[in-house]
Amino acid sequence: MTQANTPEQYNAPQPLSGHTGSASFNLSGRAVLAAWMVSVAVHATLFSGMLVLVFPFAPGEKKDLPVVFAEIVGSAEAASLVPSPLPDLARHVKVPDRRQMHLTPKESSELSELITMKKPELSIIGIGAGGGDFDKYRLPMDIGVSTEFFGLGSSARGARKIVYVVDRSGSMIDSFIYVQTELKRSVSALRRNQKFHVLFFNSGPPLENPPKRLVSAIEAHKVQFFEFLDKVLPRGDTKPERAMHRALSLEPDLIYLLSDGIDFQPSLLRRLNEWNRDRRSRVYTIAYLDQTGSGLLERIAREHNGEFKFVTEDDLP
Repeated sequence: MTQANTPEQYNAPQPLSGHTGSASFNLSGRAVLAAWMVSVAVHATLFSGMLVLVFPFAPGEKKDLPVVFAEIVGSAEAASLVPSPLPDLARHVKVPDRRQMHLTPKESSELSELITMKKPELSIIGIGAGGGDFDKYRLPMDIGVSTEFFGLGSSARGARKIVYVVDRSGSMIDSFIYVQTELKRSVSALRRNQKFHVLFFNSGPPLENPPKRLVSAIEAHKVQFFEFLDKVLPRGDTKPERAMHRALSLEPDLIYLLSDGIDFQPSLLRRLNEWNRDRRSRVYTIAYLDQTGSGLLERIAREHNGEFKFVTEDDLP
């Protein structure tokens, strides 16, 4: 006969299938609550420890800030740091009305002449320019350009076209070698931007340095003149009129006239005044080893803005 199960038997816990020999357990409501409280306490403790490790609340050591020291060099008053006053923006400069401005150019005849000035001559070696423009256009003389002949010419700075008119009459035969030497020295000292020409006179037509015109003082022209000069021989009488007329026709800035003065004619003064009426050319005269014509030569120099010199044997090169 089978025994019926009681309600207590149905409420009793059943052992797990396949599990034998272990005790059964049952957690009541109080036990579960206690377990939860223990878990919360443990987690709260761990969280507090982490906060202490990451954010320490202990006061750190106080560090002093660095102090910068500055030293003022010089006077303390001079090193004042008072700012400059700001400009008064209320004040302003009145700008003139452009419509009321009128520019009237000043007429100048000198500038109009400069526009038509001849172009300078260009050479392969250097640049040369025609002389005498400082007088025609009232330009300042070039103080860096000068030449001398037997000690004359230092006061004629700026002369760019120079003509030598030299006596080669028979009375010069004994001392002509010294004239040749001084001519070579003077021409050698000329600069490339100067021009020169040489005429020798006696009773015949003047003997001119080829190519019988003013040439630039470049090396090639100087050598050509030296070769010509070595062939010049003194002969004949002293007649400088035709040579001086030819020299003034070249319109030079400076003329050197050298002669021993024999047979000089006073009519030369009147003719020179006609040929050089505007005094464009300055005439420097040299009485060479003889004072016979020194009075006339000195007057020529005085009337034509030049200088005179009497050359003695002590002045010979």
